[in-house]
Amino acid sequence: MHANLTIARTIEQGYFVFTLMPSLTCELNCPHCYLSLEQRRSHTRMSLTDLQIACERIAEYYQARRLPRKTIVCYWYGGEPTSVGQDYFTHACDIINAVFAKHLGYTVRHTVLSALIGVDTSWYPLFAKYCGSEIQSSFDWLMRGRGYLRKWEAAVTAVRAHGLTLSTISVVNRTMLDVGATFILDYLADQNVAQASFLPFMWNEQNDNGAYGSFAPTMREYSAFMRELTCRQEGRLQSGMHAPIIGQREFILQKSYEGRLGNIAGQTLFLLPNGDFALPDYRQGCQEYLRPFGNILREPFEQILTSHERRAYLRKQMLQADNPECRGCAYSDCCLMEFWKTNRPGDDCFGARDYVSWLLARSAGTSNYREMVIY
Repeated sequence: MHANLTIARTIEQGYFVFTLMPSLTCELNCPHCYLSLEQRRSHTRMSLTDLQIACERIAEYYQARRLPRKTIVCYWYGGEPTSVGQDYFTHACDIINAVFAKHLGYTVRHTVLSALIGVDTSWYPLFAKYCGSEIQSSFDWLMRGRGYLRKWEAAVTAVRAHGLTLSTISVVNRTMLDVGATFILDYLADQNVAQASFLPFMWNEQNDNGAYGSFAPTMREYSAFMRELTCRQEGRLQSGMHAPIIGQREFILQKSYEGRLGNIAGQTLFLLPNGDFALPDYRQGCQEYLRPFGNILREPFEQILTSHERRAYLRKQMLQADNPECRGCAYSDCCLMEFWKTNRPGDDCFGARDYVSWLLARSAGTSNYREMVIY
């Protein structure tokens, strides 16, 4: 008998990755950032009153749907999320946890993505209390300079000393390719990183001044990097050494079991300081920007989810942005496309097919991995 391996994870079915961006403030100038300098230097912040209204409207939607179980994954993003201050963060987490209470069928998790640079260690007890003693940090090797890396290493030492578990998220860039994936994996293992994710470097209006051309690898280079990274991780584990979990590896293997449409961005929305819900979208082929779908302070959550803008967005995801090379691809439901966009001619696709097909064949010991029957 075949196992039922289709796992539905959408907002409508009770799984919501609630990406919180109540402030866009950040003092850094990272080459891959999609926010403008004006946005990063702005001190505009969503009020706690408005945040509570947003949460209550989401809860009203779920109450009407009468789902027995709901998962709210609060992903604190930005900007630099600690820019809101400790009092704001504490009260915001308390508001969220109270609205999405356990006795109402909710499971709530908080994750903070911080640069860690300049973050006072007095934040660490809050990460322990609200985030299960975990913190996620961006790591991009020398893309932001050696001085930045030294400060980051000092922050990581403090994180470990306070008993927090560290995960990293990287935008793969040329400085990482220069030293190679084996070096990067070993370096993160030495930092005792628990899980490491590696994203392709995307083009946006902010890095169109030359930074994109300087730092962005091709997708073919990205896939080669990921293959080497995976081989090194497996080698370390087989030798009894610590190695971080590779987020993309786990994602591909999990989604390959879940059935179609497992990666169409139906489970997440970004909440901006003005109350807009938005997601990354692409124009001019693959230039990234934030596309709004509606404002939670002015309209019900259901109206945002069913808006023309969001329905058009999800239709684009399901049609794989009309990419001819994606239609009929055996890997399109478990690839790394994340948010669908037009592929670059003459390159591996943004879903990293070269890496995905290699990983699935390697994991199964056969090139026909996707045709295997699971009992």
